[in-house]
Amino acid sequence: MNKNYKESSKLKEDGINEISLSVRWWEKKRIIYNLITLTGGLLVYFLRSEVPNGISPFDNYFVIVFWLFGANIFYTCGWGSDILLNYYFKIRFWSDRFRMTCFILGSLFSFCWMFLLARDFI
Repeated sequence: MNKNYKESSKLKEDGINEISLSVRWWEKKRIIYNLITLTGGLLVYFLRSEVPNGISPFDNYFVIVFWLFGANIFYTCGWGSDILLNYYFKIRFWSDRFRMTCFILGSLFSFCWMFLLARDFI
């Protein structure tokens, strides 16, 4: 019984460490992701600004902040899916190389999405 408990405890500890590593990897890159996404919105904001001095009304900033908040919810899906795949399939699907590929593709998608949305609403 003691041996089974130790094995079970070791498996739980490994699972927690895997979750912790996954979350840390994704969260270290969140600031970069936010800067990329914010750049897409601000680029349109400053290119389309119709105010002579280049500063538009405050409402436009709110739209960008609102979309950036939504983008961060979707960003959380990156490490959320990483954890769920590891938990349910007991296999580490996400190597650091694959995570980086997903991060880059997701960041480019978010930049383009923010750029397109901001173009229509700002």
